[in-house]
Amino acid sequence: MSTESSRAVPDPSFRDTALDPDRDRPSPDPVLVIFDLDGVLVDTQDAENGALAHIGELMGLTLGTQQRDDLFSGKKMQECIDLMEAMTRTAPPPDAMALARAKCEQLIGERMDPIDGVADTLERLSARGLGMCVASNSPREIIERRLAKAGVLHHFGDRLFSAYDVSAWKPDPKLFLWAAAECGAAVDDCVVVEDSPVGVDAALGAGMRVLQYAADPAVGPHRGGAQVFTSMRELPGLLRGRRPHTPTPPSPSTARPGGTS
Repeated sequence: MSTESSRAVPDPSFRDTALDPDRDRPSPDPVLVIFDLDGVLVDTQDAENGALAHIGELMGLTLGTQQRDDLFSGKKMQECIDLMEAMTRTAPPPDAMALARAKCEQLIGERMDPIDGVADTLERLSARGLGMCVASNSPREIIERRLAKAGVLHHFGDRLFSAYDVSAWKPDPKLFLWAAAECGAAVDDCVVVEDSPVGVDAALGAGMRVLQYAADPAVGPHRGGAQVFTSMRELPGLLRGRRPHTPTPPSPSTARPGGTS
């Protein structure tokens, strides 16, 4: 047998990852970046907590600032109202949700600042031609009003997606899937920017890559598969990062309407 005929034929499907020139090359930009609203683009948690504390006062419950923050932060408005009802054994006003929302807007005032670094980051992403939208548990009118007050609404146009319009609240992935479909983007071409556990669960449930914003460096990922970053100025670079392995998320629980995630 000749030397030529005995030589092993390489498998054309095999790639030696150690020698792979593409191994550390950044992946292309996503087709669509899906942003959460509160805690990602704007921060209204203090106003929302103050508004809920106001409802508590109407129910005979007085809370200090730290108490209200511990009790309300990260929870949906309706969940907080239900919690105060259980604590006080007093029924909330019949229009408690509307009162809380009105008080929240009063506390926010006519103008609000976007989260640090957001304005510059959105300008950079727009210049790169990336598709962007907002998908939130909040009603559409609140999404639009808060983005306008923060001066960043023009980056999204009418690409504002509310859980109320599809009757599916995070952690249900349907909101993100609907947003992607409406924007003409495949699931694999989407990146979700979230800050809450329910939002991370919704993104993972939709099969999308998720970047978890956490201003506090001590905060770890809410779930395996979520990549944590601590400054919005990091986002343009992270969007070109490689997609990590995404484990199967827990089954979404039923979320109650009225959230602001």
